[in-house]
Amino acid sequence: MKYPGVLFCASEVSPYAKTGGLADVAGALPAALQGLGCDVRIFMPLYRSVREQEHPLTPLARNLSVPVGVHDYTVHLWESRTAAGVPVYFLEKDEFFDRGFLYGTPTTGDYEDNAERFVTFCRSAYLLCNRLNWYPSVFHLHDWQTGLAAAYLDRLRRRDSNFAHSGALFTIHNLAYQGIFPAVHFGLTGLPAEAFSPQGMEFWGNCNFLKAGLVYSDILTTVSRGYSLEIQTAALGHGLDGVLRERRDRLHGILNGIDTEAWNPETDPLIPCRYSATDLSGKRRCKKELIAELGLPAESRETPLLSMISRLAGQKGFDLIEDIMNDLMELPLSLVILGTGDALIERRLKEFANLYPEKLRMLACFDESLAHRIEAASDIFLMPSRYEPCGLNQMYSLRYGTVPVVHATGGLDDSVIDVMEHPESGTGFKFREYRASNLLETVSAALAFHREKEKWTAMQRRGMSQDFSWTRSAGEYLDLYRLIAARK
Repeated sequence: MKYPGVLFCASEVSPYAKTGGLADVAGALPAALQGLGCDVRIFMPLYRSVREQEHPLTPLARNLSVPVGVHDYTVHLWESRTAAGVPVYFLEKDEFFDRGFLYGTPTTGDYEDNAERFVTFCRSAYLLCNRLNWYPSVFHLHDWQTGLAAAYLDRLRRRDSNFAHSGALFTIHNLAYQGIFPAVHFGLTGLPAEAFSPQGMEFWGNCNFLKAGLVYSDILTTVSRGYSLEIQTAALGHGLDGVLRERRDRLHGILNGIDTEAWNPETDPLIPCRYSATDLSGKRRCKKELIAELGLPAESRETPLLSMISRLAGQKGFDLIEDIMNDLMELPLSLVILGTGDALIERRLKEFANLYPEKLRMLACFDESLAHRIEAASDIFLMPSRYEPCGLNQMYSLRYGTVPVVHATGGLDDSVIDVMEHPESGTGFKFREYRASNLLETVSAALAFHREKEKWTAMQRRGMSQDFSWTRSAGEYLDLYRLIAARK
């Protein structure tokens, strides 16, 4: 069977450059697709971090000319391979990409030339194909940074026979980030005037790069089925819900996968004792050792250990946690929170930790090894996000026999089965209305359920048996690639 060729265009790809979940998807999904027989390749900017990590690079092409507005920029192309053997191509334009951060700095915010940077990146994708003499059936584009590539393809395939049979699939990882720039930046794109219209990329008088991806792509996806429905509403559509409703026949939700090798309690080298669904005794030892490491009272081993591992941001439900913290601390539990981000949220959580030193730990850092130890040790994982396009930690938790308590939104709703509604198949607990009282009620229900040891253990084992591998997700993407290829 012949599989369609696919070029992944992404502004960040793990392990080369990362700010969030997009990089994890762009790094892991191509390997899974390749394992299914797909000719998949990756295109990304050559950031400073790629050089600093000393990834092996081979020159592919030098001194290529890219028209951007009134300028013709000179760029260079490099190539390498991922650890899984997937070809990856890098766009070198040091003026734009040799920087300490990908999109902006913590102190000054977004880079002022982001529009110019990613116009250059999107136009260069087609130079790459010409240089390789390889014309993929599908350009898989990710988030606003690649949205213009869909608009360019829409023109190219009507003018260049090499691209006549190519199509675009555009994945929305987080609709809140849209790449909105003043109208004056439209001149950078080189697109015809009609593209700056309500039917094109115009958005309330501005340029919207993400909207370009939505309008000009053949198929749209989000990183969970639930999120694909939510973004068609005014509440979570961020002003683009009307566009998405118009294209709902092209909109699909595919739940992200996780790295099931890195997150596997049977083989994880970062946890003190390995365990499995058939033998959970090692999990109890992991809990004992973490409690000692955190300096919590020894008697904490006898009560449920709750945890959160999260970016400290309003989206993640910390407003609810703060509202019920005093009530939580009255319950028979301990709580550990690991994360960095919003300084105000961090300060408030540290104040609570000082107020309840026998029950609460706030660890304001990013520590991958500690994250694994917390997942392995915890009984319950809290993820009360206001919205969550996909989420990964609830999947890690299920894999580690740590029962999630989640707000029923986006990928959280898709990946967790409420045991209160489905006693025989449930894997966790959900609350549906985003209210602090509902979160507290659901935590209390989980604590009561925890006392029923046989039922609790059965629920843990069901969660550990769920398939969140990338192979499952890759198969769904492959079906959509074939659909695009068949249309051309």
